[in-house]
Amino acid sequence: MKRLLFAAVAIGSVLSASANIDADYFRPVRPIGVNGQKEWNVCSVFFMYPPTFGFARCDKASSYRFTVKDEAGVERSFVARTPNDSLSPIWKDLPLSGWMEVRCEAIDEKGNVIAKVGERTFWKQAPFRQGAYPTPKRSLTEAAKLIARYVMNQPIVLANYLSGKSVPPEMVCSSNQVFVAYPSKMGAAVVSAMAKLSVGDSEEAKAARKLAEGAVAKLMSITEPEGSPLAGFPRTYEAHPSLIWHPAKIVAKNNGKIMLVYPRAVANAYLDLYEVTKSPELKLAATRIADRYLALQGEDGSWPLNVWIKDGTSVEKNRLVPVRMLGFLERMYAVTGDIKYRKAADRAFVYVDKGPLTSWNWEGQFEDVAPTAPYKNLTKHDACDTAMYLLKRFPGDERRTAQAREILRFAEDQFVCWERPMHGKNDPRCKLHVWDCETWRCPAVLEQYNCYVPIDASSAKMIRTYLALYRATKNPLDLARARTLGNAIVRETRDDGYLPTFWMRTREDWPNCMLASSAALCEIVSVCESIEK
Repeated sequence: MKRLLFAAVAIGSVLSASANIDADYFRPVRPIGVNGQKEWNVCSVFFMYPPTFGFARCDKASSYRFTVKDEAGVERSFVARTPNDSLSPIWKDLPLSGWMEVRCEAIDEKGNVIAKVGERTFWKQAPFRQGAYPTPKRSLTEAAKLIARYVMNQPIVLANYLSGKSVPPEMVCSSNQVFVAYPSKMGAAVVSAMAKLSVGDSEEAKAARKLAEGAVAKLMSITEPEGSPLAGFPRTYEAHPSLIWHPAKIVAKNNGKIMLVYPRAVANAYLDLYEVTKSPELKLAATRIADRYLALQGEDGSWPLNVWIKDGTSVEKNRLVPVRMLGFLERMYAVTGDIKYRKAADRAFVYVDKGPLTSWNWEGQFEDVAPTAPYKNLTKHDACDTAMYLLKRFPGDERRTAQAREILRFAEDQFVCWERPMHGKNDPRCKLHVWDCETWRCPAVLEQYNCYVPIDASSAKMIRTYLALYRATKNPLDLARARTLGNAIVRETRDDGYLPTFWMRTREDWPNCMLASSAALCEIVSVCESIEK
């Protein structure tokens, strides 16, 4: 009979390997069944923390036996009260990483198995091990500047924002075509980044301001005119004769829609530049966008995810996860003093509080991915933005800080790869959208289930979230994790400032991602400097 375990017992080799692992590693994330939590991980394949599952209850069962078999064929078991208990009792005994097969059996009062109530196969992710990762050859500050300069000097960027004309077809290729396909996303990123660089009278500052103003002009040229249903909103998609493959299909399918994720990003970018130039036109453009959002806000506090340009009606039932709207509306309140924006933000927060903060359906909402059913395409992006909002909006609130911590642990559990998973192979047991796993460069952070690969901006988002928790709680492990991911970004940055978007064999350059990484490096530097003071 297999060994029966009722508590976690660390054996020699695992205990030695676990010596520098955070004790929090052995506590489950968002336990299923607790406080009515639904099975949010129904599609999950990777787990760093001991998972719980939505296995079925059996009326005649007095207990449930969980058995986990590792890749070596070793089985470890424990008995639990419910089929939703976590694997915490044996998590220390399992190898630090590898494929695991778990089955759950219902047991009667005499100890007999009366039914198998569930089974799952998953990859156990290697945990964070402080000090185990290589250091880069240049500083965070140097890398941040190199990345920003690389983007602002790219020929396609200059052509798009300084010529006043469409980008020449011969300049667009498979690696850079997304830059022209998604104008709001790219333009907003460039305006915000260049606004930061445009402070002062240096030649670089002047060039950054000129580029920012050119990007604004481009965004204004694709903005819906007064009198139209979506007046003030810039378009999400733009056709170009050189688009091929996935971007071409996405633009062709969605060109008549505006995704409500992005007008807000553009308005925020306008405000970033407004803070530098004090141009009333920028403030007016941001206000027009904000007021259009207020007109479209639903009774539930949120907005449609996509709307038709022709009449402003919703495309599908999926609602916008409005967490990034919260910060924008609060900013509009600060800029204008108009209480209507604060009230709209409060209504949106009620939606977030009752919605994803309760259901844990952190749906990936990207312009190049179709809306999905609940839990089919989780991402850490809106989840992390929610954590950062909670910490900023409710400073010192223990309950909200605990929620932010739980979100951070979810994001790390599902999306952070401190080491390359699945032995560097595309394993059929992983049902999510991964590819070229043998070429992944880690530590890294995955984007979403529908693009479950390492992306530089995903590392940037995790860095910002770790730093937010560090500011709130002063847990040194948060800062250590942020610096480790920051060092990975620096190592990926080439001498000319080019930062790959995909940390793998695939090349597809997303300037907005590069600029997000540059900003994240600057934030690490800022936090570290504040500590030194």
